[in-house]
Amino acid sequence: MEKMTFPIFSAPDLVNFFRQNILTGSEAKNFNKTDIYPNPKPEVVQKLYMRILQQVFNYGVEAFYMVPMNLDNQYPHLVEGFAPVANILKLMARFLPMCRVYDFHPSDILNPKGKRTLHLLSGIVNFLRFSISRKEVYMEYCLSYKSALETMRQLQKSNQEAEAKKEKLTTVPPEQQAEFKALSSEIHDLQQIISQEYRAKDVLFQDKIAQQKTNFAEKNKRLNEEKLAIATMKEEQERMKSQIVESPEQRQMKTERMKETVHRLKQTKQETSDKCDYYRDRVGLACMWQSDVQGYLKKLQGIEANIEIHRKIREEIRQSEEQVVNLNRELKSLANEDAQLKRIILQRKEKLAKLDIKNKKKQEDFNQQKQGIMEVCSHIQEKRQAVHGRISHVLQEIQQTNSKKDQLLEKMEAEKKKCQEVITDFRVALEKYHDSLQKASERCADRRREMIAELNRRLSRRHMS
Repeated sequence: MEKMTFPIFSAPDLVNFFRQNILTGSEAKNFNKTDIYPNPKPEVVQKLYMRILQQVFNYGVEAFYMVPMNLDNQYPHLVEGFAPVANILKLMARFLPMCRVYDFHPSDILNPKGKRTLHLLSGIVNFLRFSISRKEVYMEYCLSYKSALETMRQLQKSNQEAEAKKEKLTTVPPEQQAEFKALSSEIHDLQQIISQEYRAKDVLFQDKIAQQKTNFAEKNKRLNEEKLAIATMKEEQERMKSQIVESPEQRQMKTERMKETVHRLKQTKQETSDKCDYYRDRVGLACMWQSDVQGYLKKLQGIEANIEIHRKIREEIRQSEEQVVNLNRELKSLANEDAQLKRIILQRKEKLAKLDIKNKKKQEDFNQQKQGIMEVCSHIQEKRQAVHGRISHVLQEIQQTNSKKDQLLEKMEAEKKKCQEVITDFRVALEKYHDSLQKASERCADRRREMIAELNRRLSRRHMS
């Protein structure tokens, strides 16, 4: 009781569970807490166990009232009343180990106790809840298997469509093959021309531009340094003004230095403007080449358009390949799931086959038992007929004996009457005999007294003489 792997439920919880899941109709309405705790009613507990076993083992009510005929019982009708209890005992001994209850005893059904009944019902409720949850999981698994099969079919169909589209995109139509080859050769030639003619010019322009950029960067850096120096000098000047009074000579020297700085900046600005004029002239020279460059640019734009079309086609092909790869991965995962489901189905089929074999064996055993029972029943029927014959013969003998008895009673009554008459006569004779005896005894007594008196007289005479 202390090492159970299931919780012990209270009596109201058990009543609610059995009302909702096991009992139906009037049985559910009439079932209450007092039927199982603290003083369980044996008939209610047995009926509850019967309903549980019907649901678990899928038995009919008639199966509980079948009398087991595996024993040579001459009077099976005498044990019909105990047949349901015997079947419940047998099935509960088989069912309760599944519920982690290993100490079942027949007294739990024949004479149930309150705490013991709560313990057994808690184990049964725990098993039934586990069974219901496993059934729900199995049904969800079956539904997910069906949806996975449907998804796999759809993915296979979309995969086939994507492969057809990929094949259509990768294959060039026969009427466009010549044009495609011509465009490819032109693109190749133009790429070679561009790479040969303009690579040198482009390299020169890039070098010059990089050099000018470095010069501009250096000058900007110097300019920023000068600006920073001017700003710091102004701050220093403002700071020094508050501390000391400047002399005219120092101010003049600073002014001259500032003039020199401005002159240098003007010179650098002039140099920059000269270089800008130089580059403007170079740009003018570049405008002379603009018509040729525009023609080449148009050709490049056409080439770029063709390259863009080719790139889009390759992109579509790449996306299709990625879709195909993803679909193949999903297909592999679905195939793995399908294989797992097939393995599980094979295991279930093997279990079902084993169960079928067990059921067939049980059916054969049942048929053999049924055949034995039929033979026992026929044997019992023959014995019953023989017993009926004996009983009829005995009844005839009893009737004959009763008739003889009646005759004997009549004779005895007649003899009794005769005996009573004889006894009365004997009594009368005996009374007469007693009277005669009494008279004779009286005469004897009188004679004796007379003789004694005579003797007394003679004796007296002798004494006197």
